[in-house]
Amino acid sequence: MYKYSNIYNIIQGGVVVKAEVYYFTGTGNSLKVAKDIAREIDGELVSIPKALSQGTIKINAEVAVVVFPVYMWGIPLIIERFVKSIENLNDKTVYAVVTYGGMPAATINIFEKTLERYGGKLAAGFAVHMPGNYTPLYGAVAEEKQKKMFAKWNEKCKIVTEYMKANKRGKKEINNALVNFIFSTVFYNLSAKHIHEMDKDFWADEKCNPCGICQKVCPVANIELKNEKPTWKGRCEQCLACLHWCPEQAIQFGQKTAARKRYHHPEVELKDILVQAGN
Repeated sequence: MYKYSNIYNIIQGGVVVKAEVYYFTGTGNSLKVAKDIAREIDGELVSIPKALSQGTIKINAEVAVVVFPVYMWGIPLIIERFVKSIENLNDKTVYAVVTYGGMPAATINIFEKTLERYGGKLAAGFAVHMPGNYTPLYGAVAEEKQKKMFAKWNEKCKIVTEYMKANKRGKKEINNALVNFIFSTVFYNLSAKHIHEMDKDFWADEKCNPCGICQKVCPVANIELKNEKPTWKGRCEQCLACLHWCPEQAIQFGQKTAARKRYHHPEVELKDILVQAGN
């Protein structure tokens, strides 16, 4: 019989199953955080888009850590679909870790309510400040500022993972009630329902050389090439992977992104984003 000292090792058919760390990412911020957590708790990395493409999801460990970015001060739409697809939530210990550029607002609360709606319960939720990457509004922040954020995460990673290893519960990193109401209740509820259709503002400029990378990195297969140009099919997640990973910087959103600097986490490579999408 295997021996184990904490909740991260359970036995199924003679095989020790570690914690599972599920992730969704566009530019690599959430993937970097997920990798660091998986390393510290000896967990297995699982791509949320890839898991969803296989239909019903079964968590094979006692503990699931779900890592994803804050979108419009709430959860990406794909995260609700992910939670809804899990068949065995009721007996799992679930932690959430969200990455944000501006502020997390009440994203953890929204995720908690989503879990409860489908039979799960949130153990705790953490927020990690990472470089913002919403190019339709701004360009990439200076590298020195990025490095400071990365250093703070390196320090916080130990705190977060020790909390998980100790099976602690209850912590939720959110903003104050007024901020949460304005951004995560009013703005998010009004805006999130339009996310899928926002891809109408994407287009490819004259630098596009139909390499197909935008199509391959899309986590929801929302892009196809027609007449050697990408077209978007109306089920966008607004992760901006297509824009940030285009090697020619040919993907634009609206009329202002051409002059703005792109971003992806310096420790994440294109191949990692392709893996997330199942390519």
